[in-house]
Amino acid sequence: MSVDKHEVIKATVLEIVNEVDGPRDQVEEDQLLVDQLGLSSLHLARIVAVLEVELGIDPFSDGASITGVRTIGDLLRVYDAGGGQPGAGQDAQDDAPHPTERRRAVARGNRALRLDARNDS
Repeated sequence: MSVDKHEVIKATVLEIVNEVDGPRDQVEEDQLLVDQLGLSSLHLARIVAVLEVELGIDPFSDGASITGVRTIGDLLRVYDAGGGQPGAGQDAQDDAPHPTERRRAVARGNRALRLDARNDS
């Protein structure tokens, strides 16, 4: 089964937005990640980490600039421009990764956020 890249990206953003800013049913491409959805640069880094596991690609490792990502649409365009190439050490897959891998990536992101919050205190 082929994975719809846009749906995976939107679902990942929605999952993290729901943790940060409260429950929402959906996110739109024109929504600002920081100003409208309450995300920080650390949340964006977490999204990228989860998407690397989910999609097997990291367009930012190929030189794409994360500083230009302001909206969900920007994020979608960066991943489209990434061409679906596998991330380092990972083969391209037609199926979504195992749910355990997704949970591990989310847990790593949560740990990073907690450590950063402690350091800011």
